[in-house]
Amino acid sequence: MKYSIKINKLSNEDWNTKAFVSLVFGDKLKVNDITIRQAQNGALFVAMPGYKTSKTDDQGNPVYKNFCYPISAEFRKELFDNIIQAFKDNKKEVSVHPEEDKMDIGITMQQSSNNSFKCIGRFYIGKDFVVDGVKIIDSDKGPFVAMPTKSKTDGAGKTEYNQICYPITKEFREELYGAILDKGNEVVQKNEKHNADMVAELDEGYIEREGLPFR
Repeated sequence: MKYSIKINKLSNEDWNTKAFVSLVFGDKLKVNDITIRQAQNGALFVAMPGYKTSKTDDQGNPVYKNFCYPISAEFRKELFDNIIQAFKDNKKEVSVHPEEDKMDIGITMQQSSNNSFKCIGRFYIGKDFVVDGVKIIDSDKGPFVAMPTKSKTDGAGKTEYNQICYPITKEFREELYGAILDKGNEVVQKNEKHNADMVAELDEGYIEREGLPFR
């Protein structure tokens, strides 16, 4: 899979975070807010963009989840090794597999019980990478796709929302968002049909029992 890595080193050597990293898949999709960090033993590691959930582990510590991440162990090793090596070599940008243009996308969505959005799901880049927390939100102008975002509050108390992952070309945006909306509609229609069939079965059973004597 074709992708490029961009490294933005931080100047303060005392910080645990050593650099911010962005990925671009197939010249179509950008992923931000990846970091290179240093552990207490001095080892460097890659941290994917994540968020704190409302859950805690057995020790009472907050549970974090990633917005996006490599799926396979092979691609995780390849990607993280390339990021760390680019950092060590002081490279600002590295292209990997530039000859591969094809980028397969798979989408899974489920209907939400949350009134603030219609569906939630994820999309896959091949069999190697996944972007989670993609939402379909209803509005007065019709449903639209919301990519995973991270909020940040500045000193004045103003909250800013930055997209973690987003299409960088108009053509791919229309292709990806259109496919996500189609998948969401398919899921909603399937659920509506299933609910209608259940109601019909209940009504039919009620009619059949209506003539039975009361006991």
